[in-house]
Amino acid sequence: MSPLSTEDLIQIAESLYGTTGFFVSYQSLTGEELDISPVAPSHPSRLSIEQEWPAPDQTPLLYTLKDGTAYLFIPVHEQGQYRIGPVLLQSALFRAHIQDEAFHQFYKALTRTTENRLIDCAHLVHRLLTGQQLAKRDIRTVSESEDQEIPLIADVSPHTATTAYIKAWEREQQIIEWISSGQSERLATTYSLPAYGEFGSLARHQPLRAEKNLLLGTVLLSARAAINGGLEPDEAFMLSDRMIESIEAATSISELRNRHVRITVSFAEAVKQIQELRHSPHVLAAIRYIQQHLYDPLSVSSISQAIHVSANYLSVLFKEETGLPLARYVIRERIREAKRLLRSTDDSLLTISNKLHFSSQSHFSQAFKQTTGETPTHYRQHHF
Repeated sequence: MSPLSTEDLIQIAESLYGTTGFFVSYQSLTGEELDISPVAPSHPSRLSIEQEWPAPDQTPLLYTLKDGTAYLFIPVHEQGQYRIGPVLLQSALFRAHIQDEAFHQFYKALTRTTENRLIDCAHLVHRLLTGQQLAKRDIRTVSESEDQEIPLIADVSPHTATTAYIKAWEREQQIIEWISSGQSERLATTYSLPAYGEFGSLARHQPLRAEKNLLLGTVLLSARAAINGGLEPDEAFMLSDRMIESIEAATSISELRNRHVRITVSFAEAVKQIQELRHSPHVLAAIRYIQQHLYDPLSVSSISQAIHVSANYLSVLFKEETGLPLARYVIRERIREAKRLLRSTDDSLLTISNKLHFSSQSHFSQAFKQTTGETPTHYRQHHF
């Protein structure tokens, strides 16, 4: 096969991006890179895998990182190799507390996909470049992550399937909490896609129908969460109807890209508007500051300084509008976060207590029981 021209290499890369949404780069055997648009974002951790590409082999290489990002390297015979990625695997752990804005922006820019789709992509491009077909699983894999992608429920044992359902439920609970409390920024900067892209077998062989089904589920989940957050049912259902009509009108999966994020954010924004009518700007600012800094030391003084009002003024105003003293509200929100940690992690009570800045494990347990009516240990036994 004759060597591919620079124009051919660029056209293949740009066509692949247009078809899949995956970023594509190219590097020759001498280390020269082609000017391909759009340029792939660089991982904030400045990874060696991005600086020094692995030597090209005869077969593609799928390289997965601990944070769920992945890169696919596909050789071009005696010329160089393509790098597809970074992409974000839909089986990546849900990141509820990313504080670094650079990481937020990086993850937001990535296309969400699955290992199976990347492998399909490798087969397709290899066939295009060589005219030859790879064996079914003839692809090298390197993974820095201990967590493997969750397969289809129909293909796993009952125990594994149960674990997948539990993780999906935990993720739903987090999204519900963020929508019902109007935290649209938190939803926009984390992963609002379904936790497991191929979860379940409904419409398994109809990708567009399957994607629509997932979106419809997101709409219903978000609408109920927004109603719980104070949005009038009529308004929630009107917003749902508009979204459902738009989803059903789509004729390709590309039209639905990032729609999960937009749906959850739209409902959270509607709840936020209701909250803005219910609370003054200073109380809203305090609430949002608390929600974003549960893992930091918090006091009436630190909160008031952060939002630029006097501590006495904020204390009186907060109690008038919410019915709770500011310090008590902080404890309530920390207990809500503690419940999530008890459900979804194996952190000890002492670790959770320290993370959420309770003065002691005993203080944490006492506050938990006063707020929920049960001890942390009893709660974990019934919800873990």
